[in-house]
Parts: sequence; C-alpha cells; structure tokens
Amino acid sequence: MQPLEPRRGLHARSRTSHFFNKRAGTSSARNSYLGTSSLGTTNISNPHLSTSPLSSPQANPSHPDPSSRNPSKLIFRADSLPPQPNSLFRDGLITLLLFLLLSEWLRPLAWMGDELIRIGPILVVFALCLALDCFRVPYGWGWLAKCSIIVVFIGYMFNRETLLTGGWILSLVRTLAQDFVYIVQAHFDLISGEMRTLLFLMGWTLLLSVVQALMLQRQHSLWFVMATLIYLVGIQLVFGADTVQGIIRTLGYGLLLMALLNLSRIEQTYRVTTVRSRHYLQWLIVSVIVVGMLSGVGWLSAKQTESEPLMKPVSWAHWYDRLFELYEEETGVSPAVATSGYGQNDTSLGGPLQVDTSPVFTAKTSELTYWRGESKSFYDGKGWTQPTQKLEPFVTTSTSATAPVIVQEILMNEKAANKQLFVGGGLRSIDMLLSEKGKPIPSWNVLTSETSGLTTLPEIADPLSYYKITVQPIKENPDLLNTDIAPYPEEITREYLQLPESLPRTVRSTAEQVTENRLTPYAKAVAIEQYLSQYFPYSLEKPTNPSRSEDFVSHFLFVDRTGYCDHFSTAMVVMLRSVGVPARWVKGYAQGTVDATDDNGLHEVVVRNQDAHSWVEVYFPSMGWVPFEPTPGFSGISVDQPRDRLTTATMEQLGMTASLTNAPVTKSVMSKSSEWLHTMKNNLIQLVKAYKSAVFVLICTICLLVGLYVVLRRQGYLLRRTVEFSSYNNGSPNQQHPLTPFMDRLWRQLFRKYGVKPANQTVREYVMNLQVAHQGQQQALMAFAHIYESVRYDPARAFAYSKREITAIWKAIQKTH
Repeated sequence: MQPLEPRRGLHARSRTSHFFNKRAGTSSARNSYLGTSSLGTTNISNPHLSTSPLSSPQANPSHPDPSSRNPSKLIFRADSLPPQPNSLFRDGLITLLLFLLLSEWLRPLAWMGDELIRIGPILVVFALCLALDCFRVPYGWGWLAKCSIIVVFIGYMFNRETLLTGGWILSLVRTLAQDFVYIVQAHFDLISGEMRTLLFLMGWTLLLSVVQALMLQRQHSLWFVMATLIYLVGIQLVFGADTVQGIIRTLGYGLLLMALLNLSRIEQTYRVTTVRSRHYLQWLIVSVIVVGMLSGVGWLSAKQTESEPLMKPVSWAHWYDRLFELYEEETGVSPAVATSGYGQNDTSLGGPLQVDTSPVFTAKTSELTYWRGESKSFYDGKGWTQPTQKLEPFVTTSTSATAPVIVQEILMNEKAANKQLFVGGGLRSIDMLLSEKGKPIPSWNVLTSETSGLTTLPEIADPLSYYKITVQPIKENPDLLNTDIAPYPEEITREYLQLPESLPRTVRSTAEQVTENRLTPYAKAVAIEQYLSQYFPYSLEKPTNPSRSEDFVSHFLFVDRTGYCDHFSTAMVVMLRSVGVPARWVKGYAQGTVDATDDNGLHEVVVRNQDAHSWVEVYFPSMGWVPFEPTPGFSGISVDQPRDRLTTATMEQLGMTASLTNAPVTKSVMSKSSEWLHTMKNNLIQLVKAYKSAVFVLICTICLLVGLYVVLRRQGYLLRRTVEFSSYNNGSPNQQHPLTPFMDRLWRQLFRKYGVKPANQTVREYVMNLQVAHQGQQQALMAFAHIYESVRYDPARAFAYSKREITAIWKAIQKTH
C-alpha cells in the first residue's frame, strides 16, 4: 500500500516547515489560512490570489504572498459564486424531466390499483415539491411547505366535503395518533388510509429530494433512468401491463437528461464553452431533435407490432416446473395441510383441508342464500385466475318485477375485517356502509367488476365493518331453460369456453358420455351436476395434490375420486366447457348457521371460515348466469322445480368408465422432502404471525444498524485503509498532531470520490490535477493540502490549527454551486 506523501528527505521537510515558520508564535497564528472570519466574506476577485501559494503550486513556499496572511480570502462558500447564466433555466429543465420520469412510475400503479385512484392529484403534489427545491427555497421553509401540501392533499382525498371548514384537521390528527399506536403494536392491517397515504407521499418526497439533488448538484441521472426502465420492464413481465410506450418515453427523457447533465463534462474534455445563452439553447435544440427522432422511430416500431405484445408475462409456474426437472423422476408436491377459508389466490387447487371454525361475519336476511364473492374464468390445469378484472364505480340498478328483493345486513367480525362485500344475489343497491372506525362510507366509493361480480372498496379505504344492501336472488325456471337453445354471444364463447391445450382426452370423453342424449345445454348441465354429486363422495382429508404435469380435474376424477367444493365445482365447469356449454367458477360462502329466527321470518346467520365455498354458474341466453351446485351435501341454491335424475344404468356405466381410466400417483423420496420444506415454511409463517411485534422490532433494529453502518462507512470510520499515511516524526506517538487521524479520514473520503493518489504525486500535485467544477473548490483543496502538510510533517508547529477551521474548509470543498 502506498503512502499518502512519499519521503522527500530533509529538503521536503524543511521546505514545508519554512513555509509556516513565519507564523509560528505570532498572535495571528490561529488565523493561519482561514482566520476567524466567516467563509462567506471572501472576495473571489482578490488581486493577490494569482500570486498566493494556493493558486499557484509552483510558487516558492519560502516567500509566501502577503495575502496568505489573510486566509479567509482564499476559502469561500460555494454559493457565493456568481450564478451561471443558464443555471435556473437548466435546473428547471432537469426538474421537468425528473417529473416526467416520476409520472412513469405512477402510471402502472393506477393500472394495478382500482379505478378510483387518480394519479393526477398526486403528481400535482410532487410537482409542487420539486418546484420548491428547483427554486432553492431555504431548507426549513421548503420542508414546511412540502408537509403543508401533503396534509392539504390528504384532506382533499378523505374529507373533500369539509376541506374548507378546517374541522378535518383535528380528525386527521386523532387518526394519525391512533395509527401510530397500531404501528407500535404491529397491527399494520388496522392502519388507516390517511396514514398509508401520508407515508407514501412522504417517502416519495424524500426520495425525490435526494434524486433531484443528485441530478442538479452531482450531475448523476443514469442510475434513476435505469431504475425506471427496470421497473417498467418488470411490471410488464410480471403483471402483464402494457408499458412499451412508457419505456420509449423513459428512454427519451433519459437521453435528454444525460445531454443536459453531461454538457459540462463535454466542455472540459473538448475545451469548448457555452457561456452565451444561445450556445446553450443550440445544444438543447439539437439534443431535442436527436432524441425526438430516436423516440419517433421507437414509437413507430412499437405501433406496428401492437397486435402482438413485445414482451410476454413471465410464467412463474413454468420456471418452478423447470427447477424441479433437475430430478429425473416426476413427483407431486405435497404441501402442509391448509385451512378452510376465503382466499384470493386460486392458482393452485387441491390437497387436504383443515376446518377453521372462526366466524367471519353475522348477517340478517329473510331468505337463506349463498354469499357470492367473485367468479373466475381462466383455467390452466392447476387452478383459476381472472385475467379481465376491470373495476368501476358501483351504480344502483332497478329491480325486476318478476322476482322479489331481499334486504340483507352484514356485520363483519373484528378479526376478519376486509374491504370486499359478499352478496346473496344480484346486487341492486347499497343502503349503508360503515368503516371499522364507525365512519360512514359513501356508496360511490364502492367498486364492482362487471365480468367477475367482485364488489369491493378501494385499497386506500378503511376496512369494512357493516353494510346493508338490497339484492335480488336468481330464480331458476327449468321449463324456460330447457328450451333455451339460442346461440351464445361471441364475448361469452371467447372467455367461458376456454380450456388448456393439455386437458386430458379422458376428461372430455367422460363429459361427452355423461351428456349423451342430452339435447339442450340445461339438460347437459343438470346431468353433469348430478353425476358429480351422486357418484363422488365428499371429503376434506383424503384429496391429494396432483403431480406437476397432471391436470387437477383429471386427478380428481380418475385418481382421488373424492374431494370438496373446489374439486366438484372445477370439474363441472371444465366438463361443461368441453361439451360446448359456457360456465364459470364462483367462490364465496355457503348459507352459514342459522342462529335465530324472529316472528317475521328474518334469519340471523353466522358465517364461518368453514362455510367458504365454491360453485358453478352456467350461462343461458334467456336468463344470463344461473347457479348450479355439484358438491354433495350442499343445497343452498334453491330450485323451484325438481331436476331430472340420471338413471342407475347410466351411473353404473359412467362409474365403470371412470375406473378404467384410473392412474396411480407416483410417490418418491422427493415428495416427502417437498412436504417437509412446505411444512417448515408454514411453521415459519405461523411463528412470524405469533411474534409479529418482536419481528417488527428486530427488522427495525436491523435497518437501524445497517443505516448506522452506511453512515459510519461514508464518513470514513469503517473504510479499509487502502492508503497508508507516513510521517517524519520517527513513529513517536507523542509528536503526532491530534488532528492527524481526523484529516486522514477526510483524505480517504476524497480518494473514494476522486480516486486514489498515485505514489509519484505529492498531495499538492494530486489536488491540482483534480477536475473540480469551481475555482473555490480548487482553492479549498489547496488550503486543505497545505494544512495537512503542516499537521502531519511538522506537528510541533501546527497546533495553531483547529478542527473547526479544517471542518469549514472541508465544507467548502464539498460545495458544488
């Protein structure tokens, strides 16, 4: 490892000592290079500057210029430099491009969230915060203004009606105080939308402040542009969002940013200057033209390939399968036993279930009905997804005169509070909504999907506690349906006849045999419903998981031959689609347990996690979607007239056909190891849930330690000593200046920023060769080098310097404008 200053013999030592000899012992010794005057009093136009040893390294140190006795004129604040002519214009352009890049981050968030989330007001908040930093508002006042803007925005979002009165401020303070208690207690699911919005805006505001400072002061932009591109590509690959236009725009913004920020480097490299405004404008116009042409070519190329996406979403199931193909034998994955309940992820069905009897909600209804959650239409051989899920504000609809309406009241359990509404039929109106905190929620906040029937509150809303709705149950008319042979609309057949290409032929053959001699779609649906409910027994414990390449329905029909609602409902939908009848998979809750019934026939039911259920809806042109129940033991879907039964001979024939196609499941050591891994994963999740407060404290402690490590390393305390510092005091610790370790640490920070000093250079030569933006930095570096020579090589005569003076010089070195 090289020394900071190579030995030069007695001549080098005497030269440095002689340079400071005239000041030793004088009354003005403590003023040395800095003096006691403020750094802000420096005059850059000092005529003595050209002859001072700081500005001319070749000057004779034994005859310092008289101006060096007033060192305060040599070091000055960077912001005392006269501003460049194009500084504000340049900063405004860079800030504008940063704002446009930020908009590309928020656009996919609006796509992935619900329709009520508007990024326009959020962009206005960020634009105002960026403008405050662009116009260099003082730090304290700037952040006070930013916080005020964010608070007003939260009031606008959550208390729009009382925004001008100001009463919402006290309510906001109480809400945030309660949320702080929830955070300390690690009850993150109870945090209000106001607190989540506040954390979101404050986090982004802090990030933008740092990014803007790096762009304006350090001229660093490539990393943020690359992060934006990676983010947009990841959104498209993982979630399937169309971000091609955003990627093209981001490339254009990034090229313009680099053109503006690298102008100063080009000036230094090629010895050109843009002091005049018109030269700067010429550079800007040329950059805009070049970037515009490149972006136009990219936009036209993307426009020509709109019919087919440029990037397809990543199939994580595909990669999961490829990972296990490292093993030669095929095996099924046997995860730990799951518990019953309503979940959001239905991509992998199967396996045994444990009963969870915890209550979800209590309801009052005059008629016992299923509680519908949502439907899903895409089956991939393993489970269900809903690719077209567009949420729109709920609109009250009129009721049909041929069917009665039901008023239902639902009170959610405190531990099961969520934002989804479960309804007992076609939702006609929402009469009342209350949040978990007892606040009324306007009905126009509710979002619904026309394709799946999902009814929910926005993500930023508080959890739901109580709601009162009016629904209209679907009353089936077998006579009408049995004569319905009208053609299906194209949008229905396109989405609800979908089947995977890998569907086994045996499943289709079984469906064709079950529906043989059944001429109408309704007759086929009844036949498949009765076949499944009468021939296959119900069980929660016996079902097993299909292997990686095995179809879920095939595994149920020909291997397990027993299952629960997910098996029966999925099998019925797949079998109906295989014979040309549109159907979809529906999930929600069964009727529940009747707790009491009053004199008016109003039932009070308790719905538990064990009542989570799935069933089938079949499409008929005359009535729309009609529910069917293939699961044995469930009869919540009422039928006005009894359905036809399959004959015993037909059932026996189908049973023989199914038994002939039975295939055993391969078991191996890998299945046991996979089961052990899944069990360990579930145990770990349960452990985190049980001790979530301790886990939260542990995570905060780790983050604090990491942050402390980063700060200490940045300040030089934890840096590896890549440079050894030598001295001429014969290694005696008594002669070492107390400021030597402090200045050594500052040198290491300089080396990390500008590169390590070559062994054949002195510190003065190293400093003079550095490419710095302003003359004030160069003078501060030279003063720092002179003081360091005195502190390290002549400590006996360098006690006139103080740490405060050296710190002031260091701050001047770090100033960039």
